[in-house]
Amino acid sequence: MKKQVYAYLHTHWDREWYRDKEDFNLRLLDVFDIVLDELKKGNTPFFYFDGQVIALLDYLKYRKDRLQEVLYFIKNKNLAIGPYYVSADSYLVNFCTMLKNLDIGMKISSDFYQKDFIGYMSDIFGISKSAFLALNYKKINKALIWRGVNPKFINNKCNFIKENIKTTWLAQGYFNDFVHSNNIEGLERYLDKISKFSSNPLLLPIGADHLGMLQNAGEKIAKINEKLKNYEIILSNPFEYFEKAEFTNTNAPEEFLDNSETYILSGVYSARVYQKIKNANIQNQLTKIIEPLDFYLGKKYSSNIEFIYKTLIKNHAHDGIYGCSIDSVHRAVDARFEKCENALSAISKRLIGDFKQKYEIKGETKDAIGLFNLSGTSEVKTVEIKTPYKIKNAQLLSINKGFEDNLLYDIYKIPVTEDITNIYTQLAEISTNDCFSFNTVKIKKPAKKVKITNKSIENKKIKLEIKNKKIFITDFKKTFELKFTDIKDEGDSYNFSPKGKYKKLEIIKSKINFEGEIRSCLSIFFKDFKLDISLDNNSNFLKFSAKIKNKQKNHKLQAILILNDNITKTISDDAYGTITRKIDFNYDIQKLMPAKRPFELKTNIYPMQNFTCANGAIFLTKGLNEYEIYKNELRICLLRAIGTISNPKNKTRAIPAGPDLKCPEAQCLREINAEFAILFGNYKTAYKTLDEFYQNYVVIDGNFEKAINFKLDEIPENTFIYGINKGEKVYYKLD
Repeated sequence: MKKQVYAYLHTHWDREWYRDKEDFNLRLLDVFDIVLDELKKGNTPFFYFDGQVIALLDYLKYRKDRLQEVLYFIKNKNLAIGPYYVSADSYLVNFCTMLKNLDIGMKISSDFYQKDFIGYMSDIFGISKSAFLALNYKKINKALIWRGVNPKFINNKCNFIKENIKTTWLAQGYFNDFVHSNNIEGLERYLDKISKFSSNPLLLPIGADHLGMLQNAGEKIAKINEKLKNYEIILSNPFEYFEKAEFTNTNAPEEFLDNSETYILSGVYSARVYQKIKNANIQNQLTKIIEPLDFYLGKKYSSNIEFIYKTLIKNHAHDGIYGCSIDSVHRAVDARFEKCENALSAISKRLIGDFKQKYEIKGETKDAIGLFNLSGTSEVKTVEIKTPYKIKNAQLLSINKGFEDNLLYDIYKIPVTEDITNIYTQLAEISTNDCFSFNTVKIKKPAKKVKITNKSIENKKIKLEIKNKKIFITDFKKTFELKFTDIKDEGDSYNFSPKGKYKKLEIIKSKINFEGEIRSCLSIFFKDFKLDISLDNNSNFLKFSAKIKNKQKNHKLQAILILNDNITKTISDDAYGTITRKIDFNYDIQKLMPAKRPFELKTNIYPMQNFTCANGAIFLTKGLNEYEIYKNELRICLLRAIGTISNPKNKTRAIPAGPDLKCPEAQCLREINAEFAILFGNYKTAYKTLDEFYQNYVVIDGNFEKAINFKLDEIPENTFIYGINKGEKVYYKLD
């Protein structure tokens, strides 16, 4: 008796990758014209459009005359779109943008009459636990996945239930063109492999990256069925498969990040790191500052914020934020990031200006300021503020020429040359304030607690010292060495491939950058690399600003904490909550190179959102999403310079993951500014410090004491992140 195979026609659509968007758009018109023509002729019952709506929107921009056909086929369940706006990564984007991606995609889908959804994650390079939590949050109870799955951990069954979501693992992936080429023997072997993990029926995707739809599919499938020995293909759709198939509860892992069956391409965590840094800062500004502030001040700029989300999320398509596309694509990514930055800056100034106009007490003394503390976990003790005047008891950081913001937003004035004035960036310590509140706070006279020399910087909580050209960090209980290393990289945008030995960077000199009553800064100089270490009076962490003038190609630069014991586990933040990973600390990838076909070598490289913890030490980062473990070394990547999308001679991956197209701008021959922090404690310490590290507050010069003081919200106990989604408050709790 032949096994039934539910097959669905599809194409996986990368909006921009080894060609730019406009070039791919022309191919999209050819591909999707045929889809509509075939559906119209009744040659196939169904087509699945890759789980995202952005490709359909791109198509309709040029084919407005076919809108009614699209609506008809979706309404009659011949065509499926959504739920995502774009097919996005789940490790390099935060939870609010993950939810927003679903919000936008589901809203557009419903406008096109799509009502039922599958969390379609067929090609993203590993699937975080947060991806399933996001689907749960949006009440999507079906998912299709591929990369990152080890069948041993799901009881060797491709159908299982995770987080109450019926999940199907595409055991042989979404990429299948055996039917197109009429390769019956190859197709039979392919189905045999799927059958190992499936009961009756099987699920078969028919399609591939940017591949035209199988034409006259019904007729061709009928002929193929005559030749298949053990299977009968039924042209159907994945929705019907989910109704027919059996799903069992398993102890599925929290995340799917195993590369024993499929490539997960971990080099994408560090490719084009300059864009990941921009992404992290924009995400934080948007989701932790601007949207909550607008929400509480009347939602005046909601449509502007929606524009920023849509612009940002276009960059979250996995070949975009991953850094593995041609240079022209990444220049488009940069342009979208710049749009976001400009829009966020404008909204921030307008929100402050609107608030000041309504609540500021004119003529009052300037020893107080208004503070929106947007942290759910900690009091703000020190603030940076820009004003056109000097503040008493504040530490001056810089002076620049510019206009007062008030003047820029007065529609009855035009700024002229005479209005340019000094703008002072200052640092101030402030009085007590509550979490997630607005308070009028007093500026305090600081009591200097930071000690600094040309070789050390410390306060009562943490210390950095240089001895014998080595850097040591201590919390006065334990001491770790910090070093920086460089190594040659023969890999590509997808995979790091080390060559030779790690070379330790030598300290050339160190000196006091500045010494202040509130903050001091020590500078350490290496070749083509300056490291500024700043410390505030009341801070529990050292903040590092790395200015790297990269002049080398094909190499990787890392910051490394040498801990006292070998690292057996790490705790890192996922988009939602933390992920604990067990570590094989003795694993050395260089001893196993080159990889044997068809495998990708395992690595000790992992993704993080903002921090990783091991053995009581913590790295906080802004957009440095990759960490690595070897023995007792906790490493974060500051820069990885490579020059091709996919190197066919990569020794850590046996088969190319894309075309060998040169991308010289991925060599990052530019100045890279990277920020990270080091402190001591556990993951709860890390969460409580993140808001201070990111400066999640808005400070307004002026006196507002008689006007308004209020609690923005009551934060539930043990909450570590707060966000806004569709006008509702979203809390993410500690594990």
